[in-house]
Amino acid sequence: MKYFQFWRKYRDWLILLGIMIVFVGGIFGIGSIFSIGNLKPRTVVLPSEQFESRLAPPPSSTIHTESATKIPNDFAIYDFEVVNRNTIIMNQPDSSYTGIQLSVMQLDDNKVKKIAGSTDYGVVISPDHKKMIYSQHRAGHTQSSTYEYDIQTGGRRKLLNDNSYYKVFAGNDSYIGQDELLAKQVNLTTNESRVIYTHDELMGILTGATQSLSDNLIFMDDLEISEDLKSVYLLVLLKDKYTIYRVSLEGDLEVKKYAALDEIQQFKLLKNGDMLILGTMNNVQGLFRYHPVNDSYDVIVEGSIWSFDLNADESRIAYFLMKDSQNQNNEMHIAYLNDDKLSSDTVIYRNIDNFIKLKWNEDELFFVGGSLTKSELYRFTFRVW
Repeated sequence: MKYFQFWRKYRDWLILLGIMIVFVGGIFGIGSIFSIGNLKPRTVVLPSEQFESRLAPPPSSTIHTESATKIPNDFAIYDFEVVNRNTIIMNQPDSSYTGIQLSVMQLDDNKVKKIAGSTDYGVVISPDHKKMIYSQHRAGHTQSSTYEYDIQTGGRRKLLNDNSYYKVFAGNDSYIGQDELLAKQVNLTTNESRVIYTHDELMGILTGATQSLSDNLIFMDDLEISEDLKSVYLLVLLKDKYTIYRVSLEGDLEVKKYAALDEIQQFKLLKNGDMLILGTMNNVQGLFRYHPVNDSYDVIVEGSIWSFDLNADESRIAYFLMKDSQNQNNEMHIAYLNDDKLSSDTVIYRNIDNFIKLKWNEDELFFVGGSLTKSELYRFTFRVW
């Protein structure tokens, strides 16, 4: 009777104690089972031959999209250059849609200010983004006038004896202009100029002709200056072959063939002397890297690419890829440029209406699409970490 009263008084506590004993004993019992025959823990290294490939190491850096801005406009943009993240200079149609107007636009408030009307196509600014060269047509004049424009102050001055239609800066205080007769280099500080070559001289070197044969040699509008400012690279269509030539800017006229493809749409000289070329070679369309040391080409990206640009340190590339011929399925890509291949190739935007141009400015990518009456300007800001 005494034991029965004790059980009734402490029943709940005894049941709880029993459950705890069983639970703790079970844990230690299971651990003992796993340790039987293997008292010391060890690490087993599996042979690499067991796997088809090794795990790829994580990239040392990643491109992160920090912000994206889309600016719609009620006017067309034909061409543009970036002054800074808030300012672009652009070609747009004039009010009568009969010519091209050069304007500056502030992106924070979308204000547009006219610089000049009746200008040539293209925007040519200095590497430091402080100066611009443009040509303007005057009513009643057969030839255009060339001006130097100060982007910061808005001041301009007319440059004498210059009718060039292709222009490129060679440093911040000098530019090279080419017309149908010759190419010359102009010093904006001293106003001195010198003829680099005449059209007939260059044709004689490239074709061996003693007279002008305009159907054999056609100048394209691509001019590129080497980083040391000692050479200019120009693209010509010689008969049915697109060829890039290097012309020395020092001493006597020296012309050397640099690269040739079946078709060349765009090229970019790299700091190490290689070149990225957009075009077609042996029926392969895409972006190529040309190595002048051994005169070889590597395919970087294959496909219908319309345009590309590199950032300042040449570590990142952006390119526009068409997926079909109807301009309805397209992609804007950004990737790391690693020698003859791309890594972390990423699509950042799709289906841009009537793509016009793309341009890097520091860690930001600008590109434009639009129509004859409207345009859309995009600005993507990237952070590398």
